Amino acid sequence: MVVQKYLITGQAVEIKDGKGIPYATAIVQDQKSKVIKKMSSDASGKFTISVDNVGKYTLLLTAFGYTESKLSFTVTEPNTNLGAIRLEKGIAIKEVSVVGQKPLVKIDPDKITYSIESDPDAKTSNGLEMLRKVPLLSVDGDDNVTLNGQSNYKVLVNGKSSSMMSNHFKDVIKSMPANTIKDIEVITNPSSKYEAEGVGGIINIITLKNTNNGYNGSVIGGFNSRGEMKGSLSFATKINKFGFSAHYFGSQLKRPTSGGFSTNENSNSTVYRSSRSDYINTYHGYANGYESEVSYDIDTFNLISMSFWGYSQNYQSDVLSTSVIKDNNGNLSRRFVNHYFGENAYGSLSGNIDYQKTFKKPDKTFTISYKLESNPNTSDNDNRIDGCFNYSEYRQRSNSKSNTQEHTIQVDYYDPLAKMHQLELGVKAIFRDNFSNSDQYRNDTLRTDFSNDLDYNQYIIGAYAGYVFKLKKLTAKSGLRLEATWNDCVSTSDSVVRFSNRLFNIVPYINFAYQLKQGQILKLSYTQRLYRPGIWYLNPYVDNSNPLSIKFGNPDLVSEIAHSFEAGYSLFNQKISLSASLGASINNNSIELVSTMDERGVTSSTYKNIGMNQSYYWNNYFSYRLGVKFSVSANTNVSYTRMAANNGFNMSNDGFGFRGSLNLRKSLWKDAAISGNTGYSSPYIGLQGKFSGYTYTSFGLSQKLLKQKLSLNLSISEPFREKRTYSSNTKGQGYVFYSEGYNSVRNLRFSVSYNFGKLKSAVKKAKRSISNEDLKSGGGNSGSGGEQ
Repeated sequence: MVVQKYLITGQAVEIKDGKGIPYATAIVQDQKSKVIKKMSSDASGKFTISVDNVGKYTLLLTAFGYTESKLSFTVTEPNTNLGAIRLEKGIAIKEVSVVGQKPLVKIDPDKITYSIESDPDAKTSNGLEMLRKVPLLSVDGDDNVTLNGQSNYKVLVNGKSSSMMSNHFKDVIKSMPANTIKDIEVITNPSSKYEAEGVGGIINIITLKNTNNGYNGSVIGGFNSRGEMKGSLSFATKINKFGFSAHYFGSQLKRPTSGGFSTNENSNSTVYRSSRSDYINTYHGYANGYESEVSYDIDTFNLISMSFWGYSQNYQSDVLSTSVIKDNNGNLSRRFVNHYFGENAYGSLSGNIDYQKTFKKPDKTFTISYKLESNPNTSDNDNRIDGCFNYSEYRQRSNSKSNTQEHTIQVDYYDPLAKMHQLELGVKAIFRDNFSNSDQYRNDTLRTDFSNDLDYNQYIIGAYAGYVFKLKKLTAKSGLRLEATWNDCVSTSDSVVRFSNRLFNIVPYINFAYQLKQGQILKLSYTQRLYRPGIWYLNPYVDNSNPLSIKFGNPDLVSEIAHSFEAGYSLFNQKISLSASLGASINNNSIELVSTMDERGVTSSTYKNIGMNQSYYWNNYFSYRLGVKFSVSANTNVSYTRMAANNGFNMSNDGFGFRGSLNLRKSLWKDAAISGNTGYSSPYIGLQGKFSGYTYTSFGLSQKLLKQKLSLNLSISEPFREKRTYSSNTKGQGYVFYSEGYNSVRNLRFSVSYNFGKLKSAVKKAKRSISNEDLKSGGGNSGSGGEQ
């Protein structure tokens, strides 16, 4: 028997010119105000909804930036045409979203946004695992994250900088449950309002806020096959003019035993010609994160908001390695065992206070912001060297404490002068006070030559101006940023080293976007990006916890400057998202890790401004969404990188790379879905070698109950293998170094989440606030806890 369907058609249009409004939300209710159907219109505003019965209905039609339209009608025939329904621009009375219809990826002219909260895999995954799905980002076998193939990028949290994220990004994002993250924004060509930092671009982690339709909250708990447990709590309330929200998460860190080996051929010596080191490593710890927001509406046009964000991680690492060194005839020259034990703790505490004044003119804002951030870091490392053959036994202990305290004040002004013209202006001042105190003891005797006290102060003053011009389908953005920097540093060990420098940069930005049709955009942009080296790059403290591999910073580094070009096309509608872009980043003063080897076979590694680093790329993203029943997305990147040293080092390297991922999701029955993800990355190059590629696979199953308030989630990573192997090759003057390691990757996870309460409006915050994205990411304290 064929069931009769009654079709309701219509079109959302603007009240003034009758143009269609793309992707409006249409909701059909019965006489009891029960929602019968929800869906989005197409790019021209047209929609078709089917109902099962004749009768009286109500249509609610909404679109972002428009007031809601409400229309009552009666269905008596198989086809009911409601015609053009006019919406007026303004503040919507309430927002209505289509359940399950929010696209995973939103493509804007200057950024790509991946909706973590819309991905069911977020219930059981951590933040690092979700990064694999984000267009333009990739995660290698050792959990290193790259943006457009570059490791030089900035990480923001809710639009604000975090020095801890700059130094420990992969560890922090790995410890964050993905269900605490709302969106991940990838900004490849930041405009002038952003500081001119981040050669590769900016990754903005937007954490989840309670913005449902006062109070609401959630409780989440989970565990995995490694014995790790995690949990999070969130709560939000709004009472009259006062709003408050808070969120906490905690997780255990239990890394299964990993291991590997490294070999070295050293033609600089006949006595120490070859070496091999084998190691095993255990790691465990815990992490905590918390954030809160408070707002107070003074009146209609004045708002004060405060936000706090904190994170702490403690971990212990135990590494046992055996090293064998032979001469050019294959005879044993040395043999020793290194037992390393490290205890490390680091964290961050930051707070913002913002005052925002709005005006009768929509979107016109004036904001004053102040931010304070502190990033303490401590480590206690112990090495016991057992000299098995021709090597002296000793015990070495090192202790270090460091902190970066940062004060920032910022003023922003934004004015949509007219329909075709927009203006934004701003000034910012930053003061950073960095210190690092490190002591090393050999057999309980202080070694002043390997101990170090570093005091490093940095002052930055910046000003920017931006202008937007809109003419029909063309949007042009241009801007200029001026930045002056003063650096002063004193490094004290057995001698005192003082250094300072003064920098001034003028950073242009220009972006053109042309709308071919509704949902189709062509874009072209150019900007400059720069990187100031952080404290871990500058600190000359010598880390010799591995006797065969010594690492230290370089206080003589200067900022990188890169030219960034990009051209792209994007298409977006309810079913399909497509993005393709060609780009280049040209850097003639790149900071790279450079390694040399002496006649004893000891590798010394430090950072240098080596010279040229050019990257050319072609990115593609595609997704198809068939309602809530099925979705598929694919992400590919083809790149060519060329690196060369021009400061006396005879080093260069170049090569092509490819990365790709595929993600699938299929609804099974009511409120249940299964998902699968897989990806591949070819080997990628560094200045002195090549690092192995990787693959990954995962599956997930989710079920929602109790009117979608209770969620059960099960997932597994790498079901077809237990361990992943990775390797690297490094070549230098007179030596060839090879390393190979493994870690356990299979992981079965289960989590339960429950949402409660109802909140009519979100906790407000200023539209513009502080975001310091100027420090070079990825330095980190390379000494503790690493595989040796």
